[in-house]
Amino acid sequence: MEDAARDPRPFASEDRMVHIFAMYLLAQFRETRAYPLLVKIFSAPAESIHDLAGDVVTEGLGSILASVSGGDIGGMTALAENAKADEYVRAAALDGLLTLVACGLRNREEVMAYFDRLFDVFEPEPPMIWNGLASACADLRPEEVMDKIRRAYEEGYIEPGYIGWDDIQDALARGKEASLRFLKDRYRMISDVEAAMSWWACFDKTEPAPRKKLQSAPAAPAGVILQAVAAAQAGRNDPCPCGSGKKFKKCCGG
Repeated sequence: MEDAARDPRPFASEDRMVHIFAMYLLAQFRETRAYPLLVKIFSAPAESIHDLAGDVVTEGLGSILASVSGGDIGGMTALAENAKADEYVRAAALDGLLTLVACGLRNREEVMAYFDRLFDVFEPEPPMIWNGLASACADLRPEEVMDKIRRAYEEGYIEPGYIGWDDIQDALARGKEASLRFLKDRYRMISDVEAAMSWWACFDKTEPAPRKKLQSAPAAPAGVILQAVAAAQAGRNDPCPCGSGKKFKKCCGG
């Protein structure tokens, strides 16, 4: 990890996975010395992060950060407020804070007070950090920040296709005990590397389906063809070309 923190460029390749395995292993072992290294690595400019870490940013980074933090929120708050960092990294840092609450290392009121402050700190762009903030507040039960969330929707900062106002109201309607159970079910530290990385193709033990003989089919309408081309060109973390407002990986690319 020290090598990756000094110079991440040699690791920004599909053939270099050792740093990814190291992140998960260090998280499982609760190695707090990895915390500042990970914060430094993921503070890199947005254009380089996804080559370096890929879907780890959206699938595991929050849990990894929480697991090596020792309960210290400083690194995660620094990432969340770093306007030069990737927007998905910043949102993952918020997930890390939720993980600390779920695991009992930080209390809900402290983290919600921090989220409340972020509504006055974040710039209007990019949208994903606002989506992440709204989602994090919803998962923590957003009673203290409802007015600020409403204003953020009115200003167009939050994308309704990512999380709608109805979702916020549903979260508010959950009781405190139900909200805590939801939080504990959804946000966990890394305790089993193989289980945590089971979404990777190399850990997928499902046998591929046998290929079927191709048959001719009627030509697809031009609009469908154009959407398919757009989908083929979309990155996993890009907006879905179908227009839903969700990430491609969470919509048609899921």
